[in-house]
This record gives sequence, C-alpha cells and structure tokens, in this order.
Amino acid sequence: MPGLQLIFLAKLTQFLFVLLVLPCFRPKLTAEDTPQMMFLFLSAVTDNLGTILAFMSFVYVVPGIAFGIIQGSVPFFTALIGFAFLRETVGVMDFCGILCSAAGVIIVAVGMSMDAASSTKWLTVAILLPLASAFTKGPNNVITRLLLGLQGMSILTQMLYAQLLGTVLLLALTYIFETPRWTMSARTMWYVIGLCLCELFSSLSLKLVLKMEKAGITATLLTLVIPFTILLDYIFQSKFPSPTILVGVSLVVLGIIVIGGHTWWVNRQEIRHRELMEKMSLDG
Repeated sequence: MPGLQLIFLAKLTQFLFVLLVLPCFRPKLTAEDTPQMMFLFLSAVTDNLGTILAFMSFVYVVPGIAFGIIQGSVPFFTALIGFAFLRETVGVMDFCGILCSAAGVIIVAVGMSMDAASSTKWLTVAILLPLASAFTKGPNNVITRLLLGLQGMSILTQMLYAQLLGTVLLLALTYIFETPRWTMSARTMWYVIGLCLCELFSSLSLKLVLKMEKAGITATLLTLVIPFTILLDYIFQSKFPSPTILVGVSLVVLGIIVIGGHTWWVNRQEIRHRELMEKMSLDG
C-alpha cells in the first residue's frame, strides 16, 4: 500500500476520534490570543512534517534502526530546544541519560556504515532522513509542552488542529504523488486498522505525558520503543541487528533506565514533601 496513503488513514483516524469525543468534553476550540494561535499552527505543521519524515525513513531504513536514530536523537534536540525557549532545565542524572541515548544513536549509525552492502548514497539518506524527522519532532515536543503543560490548552484542541491539517494535506499529497488503493484484502485491512489505532494511542499518550512532564524527559522515556521495534523486526522481517547496533540499543535502554528511575525518585520525593507539609499544617 502507498506510504502517504497510510499516513493519511492514520491522520484521518485521529481526526475522527477527536470529532467523536469533542461533544463529551467540550474544550475551548479557539486560541487565547494571536501568539498562541501561531504556536498552535506551528505545532500542527511540525507534527505532520515529523510524521511524514518518519514514515518515509522506513522506506530506506529497517524500521528498528530508523526508530533507533529518531527516538535516540529526539530527546537531545528536545532538551536543547526546551532549555532555550522554555528554560526547562534537566538535572545531572537526566542529562547523563540523554547523553547515553545520544551515544547509542551514534553507535547505531556507525553500525549501519559498517554494512558492506550499503552504498554511500543509501547510507546518506538512511541516516539523514531519520535525523531530519528527529529535528522536526524536537520542536514539536517543546511547542506541545508549551501549549498543553504551561498554557493549559486542551489536548483535544491541539489534536483537532494538527489532524485536520494532516488529513487535508496528506489526502492531496496522496493523489499527487501516489496512486491510492482504497480496495484491499482483509489481511491488509486489519494491518491498516492496527497501524491507525497504534498511531492514535501513541499520539494520545505522548500528549498526556507532555502535559505533566518536561519535554526532554518525556522524549527520552519514549525511546523504550526501540528494543521492542527491533524485536518485532526480527520476528516479522528476520532482520537481526549486528553486535554494534545491539550495543547502541543497549546504551539507549540504559539512558531510559537512568532517566526513568531518577524521574520516579524525584516525583516520589515531591509527594513525600507535600504529604509532610500537609501533615504539619493539620497538626498546627
């Protein structure tokens, strides 16, 4: 099935979901002012551009390796942009976890370059295309964090604008660059439905976490998909990664463990401090 058509169906699924639940929650659907409207538009543009680049990278790269580059680079870009524009700082432990994930990405790229069967042109596209996706997703995470976490915009409002733009844009791109196939076998249909539902729940989960947690930390925790993706590569495509790529993925997982453990500990300390202050207030 054409790739742009798949992205269109995924965006259409999310758009229909938002329309379905809007009457239940009734969020405010307009921006507070012109700057917020500009950020909302930028969020929609970067959301769709990052998704298109990520899907395109699967054409040139094994999905597990593509996810390794994208998900490993996104935390680094997100942390830098988040610090520059939102002044969101990360602690020493979190920064070490981000660096560990970034090192894993570099090792994965080196593992790809050691493949003798790969041409220089293929390697250039295979590395730069996922990096372009990561560089787009970084600003998107920061803008989404600004809108949802700091300005209190509804998740449904942000999704409505992003998926409306994506649905219209990708439908046009599908007919311009591809020949869409609307008739498909039952097996293909179930694959498409599964993809659309996975994309929907992934997008919702990301936005829920960004509403509560710093952008850089959220992006790093999401790299947990890398080992699962490479495992699925092996099961469904018999693509077993090289030892070098396995080392890179291991560093990414180590970075996740460091940041996940430290984030849990910090949140636990904040809860204990809040409970202590409430107890002292009641005793007083």
